[in-house]
Formats: sequence, structure tokens, C-alpha cells
Amino acid sequence: MIKNVEQQLVDLRAGKETSLSFFMDQYAHSLRFFALKMIKDRLIAEEIISDAYVKLWERKENFHCEETVKSFLYLVTKNACLDFIKSGRNKVQHEEEWLYDLENPDKDILTKMIYFELIELIVQEIEKLPKQQAQIFKMSYFDGKDTGEISEALGTSASNIYFARSRAISMLKQVFKQKDISFYSLLIAFLANNY
Repeated sequence: MIKNVEQQLVDLRAGKETSLSFFMDQYAHSLRFFALKMIKDRLIAEEIISDAYVKLWERKENFHCEETVKSFLYLVTKNACLDFIKSGRNKVQHEEEWLYDLENPDKDILTKMIYFELIELIVQEIEKLPKQQAQIFKMSYFDGKDTGEISEALGTSASNIYFARSRAISMLKQVFKQKDISFYSLLIAFLANNY
């Protein structure tokens, strides 16, 4: 995987669009989740993320390690979300919370980056689940859909949704418990806060 990322970085600097697609796939879920937590508007969040990838492409020669790509994407996304909030076009109740974050960025951005690294790990493990379990988990926890909405969208019963979701959670818990107790604790906190 590391060798693959290194090659993607070389390709990105060389202007190969497939490398941009690689990084888009790598960070799409976590950036979307990050932006949605800030601005609560799916269309604007998608626009902001697209702009972040355009800026990455425009500065492609400057990236020599994955951490700089990740940090750049999160920083650009965060700044665009904050600009949107400050512009007054967004009347979300959480405006004050994010404006406070501007005054206290160091601790907060580190906490958020750790949180979104967890999201990346979760997404990687979700991709290993059976297709329906993965889809139901994403719809529940990343898209915020309830059981009825998922049931209707997939044309299946609520009991099937409950079963698939609980199997996905059970499998994720097993994986994260084996990885590290701190990852397991973070997974439990994520599940508790997002459902």
C-alpha cells in the first residue's frame, strides 16, 4: 500500500489524472463527513470538496508525501466551510461553535484530524464487509438515514436492515478490538455519536 501511495504521489506530480482519482477515492468519505459536520448542507459540502480537489490538482507539484496531501485537503475543506459559515449564507445553529474553533484551532483541528482518520479506517474496513452490510452501514452512519429510509431505498424489510447493520457493527467491533483498544474505544464513541 505504501509503495502504491508513493507511486500515486509521483504520478500526481507528473500530472496523471488517475492519481487524482486515487486520492479522491482515498479521502472522499471522510472529507464529506467532515464538511457535513460543519455546514449541514450536502450540496455545498460536495461543492467545497470538489474545489479542494481542484486546488490539490493546481498545486500538484508541491506534494511529496501522503500526509501533506491529507493535511492540505482537510485544511482547504475546513477553511472553505468556515468561509461559508461566515458569509451568512448558512444559518446553521452550530455557527458559534465553528467560529469558536477559529480562535482555538490547534487542539481542535488535531482532534478533528484524529476523528477523521478514524473515519478513514472505518471506511477501509467497511469496504471489506459484504456489499449490503457496507451499504446499510454507510447509509446509516455517514448519510444519516433512518431504518425506514434505508428500507425504502433498498426495497427490503426493516428487520433485514437491523440485522445487516448489527452484523456490520459486530464485525467492525471485532476488527477494531484486534487492532488496538484505543481504536476500539474511538469506534464505540463514533457509533454512539452518529446514530
